[in-house]
Amino acid sequence: MLIRHIASYFIARGIPGIINFIALAIYTRILSSDEFGRYSTVMACIGVFHVLIFQWLILVCARFLPKYPNSPKKILEPVLAIFLLLTGIIISLSLIGMTVGKFRQWHMLIPIAVVLTIVQAWHELNLQQATTLLDPRRYGALSGIKSILALTSGALLAYYGFAENAPLIGLIIGSATSWMLVGRSAWAGVLPRRPTSPQWTEFGSYGLPLAITFSLIWITSSSDRLMITYFLGEAQTGLYSVGYDLAQNSLGLLLIIINTAATPLVIKVFESRGVQAASLQMRQNGELIFAMAFSGAAGLIAIAPGMIGIFAGEKFREGALPVFIWIALSAAVVGIKSYYFDIVFHLTKKTKWLLITNGIAAIFNVGINYYIIPIYGIVGAAWASGISYLIATVGSAVVGMRYFPMPKVISLVGIGLVPATATYFSASLCMSINIPMIYRMSISILMGGFVVMLIFFLLNIANSRYLLMGALEKKNGNGGF
Repeated sequence: MLIRHIASYFIARGIPGIINFIALAIYTRILSSDEFGRYSTVMACIGVFHVLIFQWLILVCARFLPKYPNSPKKILEPVLAIFLLLTGIIISLSLIGMTVGKFRQWHMLIPIAVVLTIVQAWHELNLQQATTLLDPRRYGALSGIKSILALTSGALLAYYGFAENAPLIGLIIGSATSWMLVGRSAWAGVLPRRPTSPQWTEFGSYGLPLAITFSLIWITSSSDRLMITYFLGEAQTGLYSVGYDLAQNSLGLLLIIINTAATPLVIKVFESRGVQAASLQMRQNGELIFAMAFSGAAGLIAIAPGMIGIFAGEKFREGALPVFIWIALSAAVVGIKSYYFDIVFHLTKKTKWLLITNGIAAIFNVGINYYIIPIYGIVGAAWASGISYLIATVGSAVVGMRYFPMPKVISLVGIGLVPATATYFSASLCMSINIPMIYRMSISILMGGFVVMLIFFLLNIANSRYLLMGALEKKNGNGGF
């Protein structure tokens, strides 16, 4: 069931992910390293407002909407009311900020950033609604339309000299248009309704710790760009952002696809069938996430020169390559933590523990970056991210096992290392062929993917062999062969 559910989201997530790679290739060829650095810095700042103000509400929708599959308005109406309240708060704060003298140089950028923050949050809420209600078609339409329009409009604006504002405006156009075309029908008949007292308590006890948690995650994942800008300048931030985004979006996209399908599934099993059934589902989720995280990182490291050469502009390549390699490893750790170990805290509503694990990671990240960036530059920032996330992952694993019957981590690590080792050596061998880089990388990806699927079948990772054999038997029974 898990593999089938993931397959339904592969196109829905995959096409926007491919478009994001194309966008990176285009923007790094049109924008200078300084302009791309300023754009990355603005996106990092927008990120902190999103996680502080809106992210917790999106997760509240994800956690509580499955309890009302036949009457989603019971959750959507109070969620909509809270969203409008938060929107009013952020607009008020932005108006106050524009009156402060020292922010006057940002007067043109503040309205763009505020609108983008609100529109992106609404887009994410709609994506979460589609995911929770198991509607991959609407999810794919929302994501695809947004990505295509954001790229085309942003690239056109960048070409005509809008600099770092171009991709920001493009994202606003894409997000707003996708909802107008696809998302409105899902909110038909939904009117904002003030949450009841029990709902405020339930939403608050679950969601407010997450607001602080995700602000700590932002510190770990994005504060490095602000510190690089402070110590080294905007051009170095641009180089770092290209390597970071390319690695994180590559492996992160794969793991997000898995999580998009896996997390609602385990929540549904937990709510309908109890702890033991959810534990068995978590075993399948864990096998899949560990195997794909390790294999994805190994494959990215093997094809790193090709990825950087194709998707990064020439002026970004030399600086982005070492960052890409280290962030590929970091992305595997982030995925395992966020999409496996942390799910326990959402299931059991023990989200306060995320504050501790992510708080420690954030402190380490800021401290390490403060001392290491001036010495080792942007590569040092990549090291700091990996170390901080590893600390947070270990903390989440240790604490989570106290509240939920988790599978043994050592066995999951062993399952993940087998396809990862095979992927690295097969992809590296293909990369050594003396043909143009684009062909080398394509062959390497195909060979690595084939090796992963073969090992999945042989080891029956995430029940994949039984699923395939069952599908073949069903087709034989229907006269397919």
